[in-house]
Amino acid sequence: MLSHEHQELLTRVGPGTPMARMLREYWLPAARSASLVADGKPQRVRLFGENYVVFRAAGGDIGFLDEACPHRGASLALARNEGNGLVCIYHGWKFDTAGRVLEAPCEGANPRQKEFMNSIVAGHYPVREAGGMVWVYLGARREPPEFPLFEFNQVGEGHIKVRRALLDYNWLQGLEAHLDAAHLAVLHASTIGRFAGALDSDSGLALKNLAPEMEMEMTRYGMREAAIRPMPDGTRYARMRHLILPFFTMVPSAPNSPCSGRAIVPIDDEHTAEWYFIYRHDRPISETEIKAQWLGAADNDDNFAANLGNAENMWHQDRAALKGGHWSGLTRCIPFEDFTVSSSMGIRMDRTKEKLGPSDMVLVHARKALLDALEAFQADGTISWQGGVDFASLRAATATLAPGDDWRLKV
Repeated sequence: MLSHEHQELLTRVGPGTPMARMLREYWLPAARSASLVADGKPQRVRLFGENYVVFRAAGGDIGFLDEACPHRGASLALARNEGNGLVCIYHGWKFDTAGRVLEAPCEGANPRQKEFMNSIVAGHYPVREAGGMVWVYLGARREPPEFPLFEFNQVGEGHIKVRRALLDYNWLQGLEAHLDAAHLAVLHASTIGRFAGALDSDSGLALKNLAPEMEMEMTRYGMREAAIRPMPDGTRYARMRHLILPFFTMVPSAPNSPCSGRAIVPIDDEHTAEWYFIYRHDRPISETEIKAQWLGAADNDDNFAANLGNAENMWHQDRAALKGGHWSGLTRCIPFEDFTVSSSMGIRMDRTKEKLGPSDMVLVHARKALLDALEAFQADGTISWQGGVDFASLRAATATLAPGDDWRLKV
């Protein structure tokens, strides 16, 4: 279990908190590229308890600005997106993608107008487009860190499908749900075989042994770990993955299946954005593969969990299906099973009361890694998990291991 002090450090991500200041030092996904249309509607984005707007200018460049207009604080999410910038509807001030004031019509012919305009810059932040996502750096450094060239950031158009879920719980709950390998064969028991062959054709092997042996090692980017299940025939079924701290995890998939990953990004203390992406190198992602991942989810790529439900309707659990043999009674997609149990813990679960077992070792080590990184950051500004990492090589996998095989050679 965690101490109350550590619980607060890990889960509080609002303005000025230690965790927020550290997490802002990493590139993170903020919007889907396809959701931004040139000269189209600005999109409101909330991260770490603060509000921003992101927009695509006429020429295709993207701006990421503080939401509040620096003049009188009106929302730039209401702004007109015209030509090469956003025009605040309150007084007509116009800002380009770098936050510079291009026009201030209410100032008239004041001869000092140009000097005045040049003295004001809206809060603005570096952005990159890659992997179907718009990434932003919100940190304090003059120059942003090296951009992480993950494998999924380098595949061709149509080879990756990205969707986001907006969820009513703290970011650490989302991250830990994806690190908990033991629940696969329990929570998802009735769901993992539904589209066998479309996403993960061998995950059914996990049902043959509900108690995985967890092995892991710390790395420059976080950790790599394996959930290893001895099989009746003497082999071992291994699901191996990478935790790329602080936001990313690669999810194991069978050979010839799409690769898969997640990013868990804090909106504020009580809300989280979970980014899901599947991708392939050999061919475009098929509709069958997309359906298998998101069956029953909302038809909204910016929030596919819009129809998840809540405690009042018990997240649409089907008790008749449960009684008829479906393990969880949550009969839609696997992500909804994860979202439901994470939501059921409350908006910010109290880890001081939990009782952990050996299968939870990855969670324990991940928490320690985050706390150690936070301590180093507070001590001297050290930014962990950056530099000297070949992000493109980090792909999760599954394998059947013969006696003596080392899982570390398979991933």
